[in-house]
Amino acid sequence: MSLEQFNSHQQDIRARVDSLAKAVFVLSGGALSISIGIFSTSRSIPECVQSILKLSWWSLTFTILSLVMMLFVGIARDYLFGEQWRNQLDGKIETANDRHPVTDLFIWLFATLGLVTFMVGYIALAYVATSVLGNT
Repeated sequence: MSLEQFNSHQQDIRARVDSLAKAVFVLSGGALSISIGIFSTSRSIPECVQSILKLSWWSLTFTILSLVMMLFVGIARDYLFGEQWRNQLDGKIETANDRHPVTDLFIWLFATLGLVTFMVGYIALAYVATSVLGNT
């Protein structure tokens, strides 16, 4: 594999991550906005369903926060690598260490938590919507 192929592969992965994150941001934010607008004025929601609704709102909020943190840690990691690379090019250090296992671990942790909380929140919101429709 050449350096160009590797760089192309990395750019493709980053584009896919950005695309997925944007889609989840839009879905989570939209679901939160619409459901808060609809359900916050309704008083006929059973207590047990209200608990699930609150869980869905917190899950979707945590999804957004997790993905923001994932993107932030990824940007910080790439910035630090760029600074190491600049120091190598300036002759200040012998080699730029491109391995960042701790930041990679946090990126995967935030991404996984974001995905899981998105699925929990979205499924819970769907359950609440169908439960409320079934009671009307």
